Amino acid sequence: MPPTATWIDIGFTDIEISKWSMDYARPFYAHQRMTADPVTTAPQLTKLLKERIAKTRGLAEKIAKRKEEIGRRHNEMRAKWRKQAEERWDAKPMTVPRLALEVWEAIKGEDWVLTAGTLGDWARKLWNFDRPYCHGGRELGTGTQIGTSLGVALANKGTGRLVVDLQPDGDLMFDAGSLWIAAKYKIPMLIVMFNNRAYYNDWNHQLVLARTRGTDPGRAHIGMDLYDPDPDFAGLARSMGWHGEGPFESADELKPALKRAIEQVKKGKPALVDAVCDRRSHG
Repeated sequence: MPPTATWIDIGFTDIEISKWSMDYARPFYAHQRMTADPVTTAPQLTKLLKERIAKTRGLAEKIAKRKEEIGRRHNEMRAKWRKQAEERWDAKPMTVPRLALEVWEAIKGEDWVLTAGTLGDWARKLWNFDRPYCHGGRELGTGTQIGTSLGVALANKGTGRLVVDLQPDGDLMFDAGSLWIAAKYKIPMLIVMFNNRAYYNDWNHQLVLARTRGTDPGRAHIGMDLYDPDPDFAGLARSMGWHGEGPFESADELKPALKRAIEQVKKGKPALVDAVCDRRSHG
């Protein structure tokens, strides 16, 4: 980018949608901030830019050259991520990258929409985000993803799109009753649990504080783990009118369950599949 380029922020940052980790903060100071729906804006802006490029001598060739170089680097990075995702392929419980790939294989032929969470960004690394509406954006903090996901699913109701929520277990524990809303108001969506049996965001914080203060990190799990007993998310979903399956620690067993769940969502019923990933250690 030339140093004289004008940066324009298109979205909702002007109404200060933010969170403690600054996921919605600007990576630069925009010269202009435009409050607008990116789903509507992006296609219109693309059309205008294509028209300008076609009228500017030599610009199309420069862009083609830059596209080739960026495409090469992009492919190299994607290949690297894919190789990383295939490590410990048969691990049980399954790895988070393996879960991301299994969900992708199940939905890639659909007109899908990802609601909020991205499995620690593995969905972004391994999925093909090729439409402006296919991701609703990050959650707004602990306990907000299920509510955000319900909103995204409601907004897409009747469009024929497959709405997918990669739902953290700790987040759902804060508002498990929200599952009833989807069943009550017939909001079709697919929840795939990102279940590591922990409130790990805070667990990690407790570990950092323990090491900083010189206290026992072996006690950091108290109030942070989610096992013994293990919450039965599939059973909870069924009790509220959902199609529910799991828990699955084996990715091979997960595949047919995802297929069955998607069939239920296409019939208008919310479905939850509980996938158990690497369990966090106490230390």
